[in-house]
Amino acid sequence: MKLDLKSVFPAITAFIAFILTLCCLFAGTQKNLLDGTDLLTLYTPQGSANSTGHDFYSVHIMSYCHGTFETIEPGSEGSARNVTECSDRKLLFSFNPTEAWLEDISHGPNLEWPRVISDDFHAFRLTTRSMAVMYIIGVGAIGFALVARVVSLIASRVQHGLFEFGFLVLGALSLSIASIIATVIAFEFVALINAHGDGSNVSAKYGDRFLGMTWASTGLLLVGSISSFINIFVRGMQPGPAPAPKDEEEGD
Repeated sequence: MKLDLKSVFPAITAFIAFILTLCCLFAGTQKNLLDGTDLLTLYTPQGSANSTGHDFYSVHIMSYCHGTFETIEPGSEGSARNVTECSDRKLLFSFNPTEAWLEDISHGPNLEWPRVISDDFHAFRLTTRSMAVMYIIGVGAIGFALVARVVSLIASRVQHGLFEFGFLVLGALSLSIASIIATVIAFEFVALINAHGDGSNVSAKYGDRFLGMTWASTGLLLVGSISSFINIFVRGMQPGPAPAPKDEEEGD
């Protein structure tokens, strides 16, 4: 069976977006799983991002990981992240720095977590949970779009183009909303944490790799949706080739 590249192009973009979105969802659900692709990194009052031997929390969509900075070589100024443990995976996860701080025994007893930072995370808990819901809806929609494409390839007489297009649009819309929320968290929320944590030596940094993955998957779905629309409503409605004229009967 010969495949038309234009017809399967939406499925190709959807498959790549599916993998990228799964990476966004499941990053940090296990120790060292896609490390460095966190939504944001929170540095504790024990130090800052440029210090060595101090704690950090990498916040992901469904979990968080805790770790420390360790010097690469004795006497060197560079440091490397060492992830020690990760929390359990939750679909509607929201990071609570106070609980994470109390569960960690590496900090000194005289150190207290700044309440204003906990209030910031508490205020954004519904925002982060809604972002997770959008990612889950997006993954489900992409999965159904891929299933519709596979069924259409197996049963060539059955057309599932409209189903594929509908799920691609739903996935693109969901991931667009999730990516916008992630971008707001990356810039506005991180800036808020840095402003409120300036006096207590708490800082945060957004994950540029995560933003790259989520917007790449969103862009792929948008392109795939446009391509699917063209296949159905432009190419699909074009009249087919005219039948060849029958040869005139000889002897008339």
